[in-house]
Amino acid sequence: MITRRAPRTALAFGLALLATAMASTACGDSSAPSSTPAGQQPGAVGSQAGYPVSVNNCGRTLRFDRAPTRVISGWPTNTDLLAALGLGEKIVGQYNTSNGSPEPAYAAAVTAIPVLSESAPTREQLLAARPDLIWADGSYLFDGQQLPTLDDLTARGTPVLILSGFCTDDATRAKVTDVTTDLNTLGRIFGVEEKAAQLSSDIDTRLAAVTAKVDGQPPVPVAMISTYNGSIYTYDGVYTDIARRAGARNIYAGALPAGQYYGELSKETIIKDDPATLVYLLSGGESQTDARTFLARTLPTVTAVRTSTIVFLPQWNSTNLAGVQGVEALAAALHP
Repeated sequence: MITRRAPRTALAFGLALLATAMASTACGDSSAPSSTPAGQQPGAVGSQAGYPVSVNNCGRTLRFDRAPTRVISGWPTNTDLLAALGLGEKIVGQYNTSNGSPEPAYAAAVTAIPVLSESAPTREQLLAARPDLIWADGSYLFDGQQLPTLDDLTARGTPVLILSGFCTDDATRAKVTDVTTDLNTLGRIFGVEEKAAQLSSDIDTRLAAVTAKVDGQPPVPVAMISTYNGSIYTYDGVYTDIARRAGARNIYAGALPAGQYYGELSKETIIKDDPATLVYLLSGGESQTDARTFLARTLPTVTAVRTSTIVFLPQWNSTNLAGVQGVEALAAALHP
């Protein structure tokens, strides 16, 4: 049985937690607009060569009179991607940092960036950084209470770019290849189209290599799960896409209610289904040892637990470059 109850923690993208558990008292907005304007900020002076630039994002048109110089990143994989584009020095703040760790290649650049909040920032924290662009994982925080609305921020000269797979905060629509859409957008916004195209080409090559490796092999049935407070959760959406690309089949794909990308899975259901392979999504500081201990205690009769056929992936290996890495890691484990 799969239920609708969601865990009160950041599962894969933190949408449920941050929209509810991190609610803080909204205060009057007395902060001054960004000193390095972009888009529609009043008083913008002149334009850089090649600007203005307009991009479409989640049904909105964002206009930039110059490349942003004060960026806030709202998700760890967003920060990594900006660093990969050589834009790390333009990031003046990051939040939701507890939901992932920087890739080693970008760790030095990312750890030097100020952390506004390990979870959701307050309105004051956000505006004090004087951003001229916010790159967010969804629109759920911009409700006029936790944070100013998207329209309010745009009027202040602070456009909000949202991960293209999460335009409606519906992660069931997200795909691994959404990163190429966002790379194209970021390339235009910052005037780094060539670098963005190189990264996109590299992603295409990496995914094609996995496809060639798993092509012709029967998909491996897997149960994609995580745990929180003693409960078990399963995933769909981008995780199903990761499984498919890696030569696997998510046995719980399509089992969740419409619009829901994760849900609680009863112990009885997973025991009955008896998957031979588990893909366990580690959250936060959870270790493989902790996860194995829980599984041995809770699901000792399940074949995957008895045979230790468990693939461990970080939950954040799902968006941007980390999503591509998730495909590679899962394919390598299932099809050595």
